[in-house]
Amino acid sequence: MVPPIRTNLDSRMNTLRSAISEFFGSIISSYNLAINGIKIFNEGDLKEIYKLRKSAQKQAEHLSQDLLLVLTLNQPLLQDLRIIASYLRGVDVIERLARHARDIADAQALWHGIEDTDTPLLSELSSLGHDTVALIEIMRDCLVNQEGVPEELLKEKWISISELFTNISTEILEVQGQSIGGREGRILLNTMAKRFERSSYNLMRLADLWHYALENEWIHLESVA
Repeated sequence: MVPPIRTNLDSRMNTLRSAISEFFGSIISSYNLAINGIKIFNEGDLKEIYKLRKSAQKQAEHLSQDLLLVLTLNQPLLQDLRIIASYLRGVDVIERLARHARDIADAQALWHGIEDTDTPLLSELSSLGHDTVALIEIMRDCLVNQEGVPEELLKEKWISISELFTNISTEILEVQGQSIGGREGRILLNTMAKRFERSSYNLMRLADLWHYALENEWIHLESVA
């Protein structure tokens, strides 16, 4: 049996971590644009989010190929293998976040086409978006710097996100008549809230996997809320 080849593995992993950092950076830019568009929609920001979405697709393809190449050439074992497996899963999660940012921006475009009211729900949606970005930044630091998962901080953020999402969903259901754009407006606001919540859930699941990669132990942080 040919022994695993660790030659150049560390160098390749450093290059991959740099690419993953850039990947996260584009997603954070997408989400910040999407959050800004909740109250003040800008057609140029929507186009930029679409550009970032296409870029994320290409980044995901290249990263997946590079990670598979490391598996083929270096045959990593134990923690190295778990880390690479986590990166492969992470690439899929991050690419999905780009789709969510696009969906949020699309909903905003339709929302601002039917409703000009500055409902308090918009402030809550912005808070939900900012908490989601905070989770993205935490997971970026974990994967890029190979840092351990800050369990208590992640639990705190996830509880805040879950409570905000529940409050927004309840308020949308309780709105009467044609306020906030009627039925169509409620659907659009719910779409925005749901995409933020699903992005956060996927990040929490990624945190579980990342903890396993480093510690060889499973946790379920998303089950605290």
